[in-house]
Amino acid sequence: MAFKFHAVTLPIAIVLASLYFYWITQKQTTKKEKVLKDMGVVVTQKAASCHLQAKTGDILHLHYSGYLKSNGKLYESTRENKEPYVFKLGTCNEKDRPECLKGFEKGVTGMCAGEKRKVTVPPKLGFGKAGRKPDVPPDDTLIFNIELVDIDSF
Repeated sequence: MAFKFHAVTLPIAIVLASLYFYWITQKQTTKKEKVLKDMGVVVTQKAASCHLQAKTGDILHLHYSGYLKSNGKLYESTRENKEPYVFKLGTCNEKDRPECLKGFEKGVTGMCAGEKRKVTVPPKLGFGKAGRKPDVPPDDTLIFNIELVDIDSF
């Protein structure tokens, strides 16, 4: 028995193939991608010139203010200090410092000296379920206003 070709089968096959392709590419996201979607990085002021971007291993000089998203309360800031906060990107020296937060680290990576960013850090990339007593309650989103003053790259 010979199969007959119907003119309607080609458009139906194209539509079904398109729907399958859409489902494969759009519907399947990993948990890591979902957490990074929750993280927000907004450049509030671009640097005048950007010859060097912050990367792992660089020593960063920056000012930051950390707020709680739940109530808008300032829980930590370096603005009152005359000197900026200095740390090596990618290292964690003291557990409760911002450089130990994955979200903070991802937020400053790629910054240029003179740039300002607002970084929203979800709980999974912040202090998580434990929080940081007494300032940060468990499972709270953090908002950092960051100004990168200088980069020492080796």
